[in-house]
Amino acid sequence: MQHRRLAAIVSLDVVGFSRMMQLDSAGLLAALNKIYRAIITPAVDRHHGRVVKLLGDGALIEFSAAADALRCAVDIQQQMRAPDLPFSFSEPIALRAGLHAGDVVVEGEDIFGDGVNIAARLQAAAKPGGILVSRVICDLAGSNINIQLHREGAHSFKGIDQPIEVLSVDFTDPKVKARRRQLAETQEIKFCTTRDKVRLAWTATGEGEPVIKAPNWISHLQLDWRGPGFAPMTTSISSKYRLVRFDARGNGLSDWDVAEISFDRFLDDMEAVFDAAGVARAPILAFSQGCAISAAFAARRPERVSALVMIGGFSQGKAKRSGARDKKMAEAFRAMMTAGWEDDYPSLRDLLAQTIVPGASEEDRRRYAEDMLEMITPENLGRYREALDNLDVTDILPKVTVPCLVAHCTGDRMQPIQEGRKLAAGLPNARFVSYEGDNHLVPENDPVWPLLERDVHAFLAEHG
Repeated sequence: MQHRRLAAIVSLDVVGFSRMMQLDSAGLLAALNKIYRAIITPAVDRHHGRVVKLLGDGALIEFSAAADALRCAVDIQQQMRAPDLPFSFSEPIALRAGLHAGDVVVEGEDIFGDGVNIAARLQAAAKPGGILVSRVICDLAGSNINIQLHREGAHSFKGIDQPIEVLSVDFTDPKVKARRRQLAETQEIKFCTTRDKVRLAWTATGEGEPVIKAPNWISHLQLDWRGPGFAPMTTSISSKYRLVRFDARGNGLSDWDVAEISFDRFLDDMEAVFDAAGVARAPILAFSQGCAISAAFAARRPERVSALVMIGGFSQGKAKRSGARDKKMAEAFRAMMTAGWEDDYPSLRDLLAQTIVPGASEEDRRRYAEDMLEMITPENLGRYREALDNLDVTDILPKVTVPCLVAHCTGDRMQPIQEGRKLAAGLPNARFVSYEGDNHLVPENDPVWPLLERDVHAFLAEHG
């Protein structure tokens, strides 16, 4: 006999289930069994839910209260984000979740209806390790749930007549956010002068042994604290070390009107900041093109560098790579950036934010795109791209003898993972680590973040 009731629904799905089954079906099913027994079932019990059915690739869970459904989904995903999990498989296993509340049709132990359908559509649209929530769930849960959410806009789904207002769960620790605000508010901006009389803005946050961050083509010492790509690692390193950062020439708070923007000048600027900060020798933290700069600096001044952490790096700019497509892409991208940098939303900057941090929320990417306007002029942007597209440190890499951690996401849209492998292969003392994800810079809301943070801190503890 059928009857109807209001229910909050959690739809869970195993990302890439079919592909992993083909890879190792017995191993995958054993790992999922442990996930269900050690993580999902206890969490459902804690939050007063009912597992309607366990599928090979997911689960359907019912709750009588929206707040319980939301807390349960967050509980499960937080456990799945831990660096050390109670199961093993040849590659990371990620879940995604969708939540909605509405009328369901009950037939025996099973349930059907819009509440189930919409939860399933939200789950399918969620990022690996993420949770998408309908506005209905949020309204029913109330304002006292203590879970941070980001607006993701109205989404239209197949088979659903009306667009659904969607939010995503922010997994950032509130204590980390508070620490970041404190660091941003108390940092002291200082200036040093380079060999060619350019003023560079620099700052140091945290206490302990020094770590120097290599320059990026676009940054801003104040705005980077809310940038989804740099803020997580900046905050994390500052919790254990004295992190020295600076804005490269031509952007941020450093001088914009400069005669030369070139790879050699980037190396000179690194030394100027080492000297200004009173650092004799330290590890370098580098992202993207900063990896090539830090490698060249370590080869030039080996006595000043103890180790290199290289994230999303490459050894050759696009114009120097063997493929004709790379060269054409470099020219086209440079022309588009210079001509369309100041466009209104949706702008080239929005596309760039989507490429650099696809794992960040839509809200954070939008703000990052707006902040880019304050970081650099279109003219300097073109000069930067010219220098970076034509850099090539391939012949320099064998001279870098310090320990190197080279980290890269498998689906990096800005710099393909093969560029990271090539960088690591050219370094005599490198460890290459890859992560399942598509970010160039990893936001802390992404499930890759705890793994990257763990590996970077372990490497610095050993080699810093």
